Amino acid sequence: MNIIEPADRQRVAEAIQRRIRGKDAAGVRDLLGSLHIVDASAVVSSLPPKEQKSLFALLPAREIADLIELMRTDDQVAAVSEMPNETAAKIIEEMAPDEAADVLAGIPEKRSREILSNMKPEDAQEAKLLLSYPEDSAGALMSPDAVALPEENTIEETIRAIRKSAMAQDPQRSNYVYVTSAERKLVGVLQLRDLVTHDPKIRIREIMRTGVVQVAATTERHEVARIFRQYNLAALPVTNTQGTFLGIITADDAAELIHEIATEEMLKLEGISLDESRDMPWWKISRRRVGWLSLNILLNVIAASVIAFYQDTLRAVIAIAVFLPIISDMSGCSGMQAVAVSIRDLALEKIFPKDFLKVLAKELAVGFVNGMVLGIEIGFVAYFWKGIPFLGLVVAAGLWINTILSVCIGGVVPLLLKRFRVDPAVASGPILTTVTDMMGFFIVLSLTSRFIDYLV
Repeated sequence: MNIIEPADRQRVAEAIQRRIRGKDAAGVRDLLGSLHIVDASAVVSSLPPKEQKSLFALLPAREIADLIELMRTDDQVAAVSEMPNETAAKIIEEMAPDEAADVLAGIPEKRSREILSNMKPEDAQEAKLLLSYPEDSAGALMSPDAVALPEENTIEETIRAIRKSAMAQDPQRSNYVYVTSAERKLVGVLQLRDLVTHDPKIRIREIMRTGVVQVAATTERHEVARIFRQYNLAALPVTNTQGTFLGIITADDAAELIHEIATEEMLKLEGISLDESRDMPWWKISRRRVGWLSLNILLNVIAASVIAFYQDTLRAVIAIAVFLPIISDMSGCSGMQAVAVSIRDLALEKIFPKDFLKVLAKELAVGFVNGMVLGIEIGFVAYFWKGIPFLGLVVAAGLWINTILSVCIGGVVPLLLKRFRVDPAVASGPILTTVTDMMGFFIVLSLTSRFIDYLV
């Protein structure tokens, strides 16, 4: 099985395209079979829709499902959307239930109902159950495919049941055996190794671990991610409000979720939505970005009003204008570093809104030192450029003071926003930028006005 570099995928894709045009089904399967399934999926995902459709016509449903399962959700949806309802139903039946539900949730509701009507009743019912949960909930993330057995089973009966289960083929999903009561309420958990180290005749309730970490199906995805990180779980059982076992969220789904949340937080700082990609039409990308950019125009106009107020001072000491964008940019960079750390620590629950003073004290110390270093550097540049000592002092003091303010604001604003239930990732950047620009311009221009006799 070959592992290929991303740069080589285009070459492999071209080789597959030649075999598709020649309707060489055996050649396509041999080439895809020689690749790791992740690489094979990436190559197929890169094919144009028309050639993807031709490729899928050459492969059995199980192999198509394996390839589609590893694609991004939007690529999965695009691939399935090109298939007739009967073909799509067969493919989705072969997919893991949680992946199947994600695909069905991404296509138009009418088309989704048509595909469901062509699926086997038990598969359709399973998909409908997952689709009934809110998109960002544990219920939507879980897979019903898990080994859950009655507590009265013996170890011997349990091993026999696992062997008969399809989950025996998937170690990640069958590493844990969940133990339920007669009412299917989750009461304990076992690892596979527990089954081979005890007498086959004893009942699993005698060796199960109780106090299982679990979540309700309605639990929000950020809380799911937090629980996985905190308890370092390989799988997380999901129950309903009565404690009835419903399924599990696997470690790979959790890793994908944590990555998605982290990416989303990063993109929010720049006013970009998670689902934006180069594949989207330009007008849709423009529409998504322009609102955030328009807000920033308004905030920048507010900051520029400070400069307008000191325009007479600027006319007298035009050299100071050269340093205003430098002070604004350097202070903003320092502040955004503090914002990023606070948002990350809030997400990881290392800090909470009540830690306001602790964060403020630490950022005050950081800002004092960093502001002094940066101020001295820019002060020397100003002095050697114009040969005016007070110009260097004004610029240095402006950057020093504004750096202290920017890191303090950047550190505590996410905590305040969290306290008032506002998403820190969305609002922290614009607030920081506006306040630090206004304060930076005000500090430098007010100092310039105060010492103008020494600057001209």
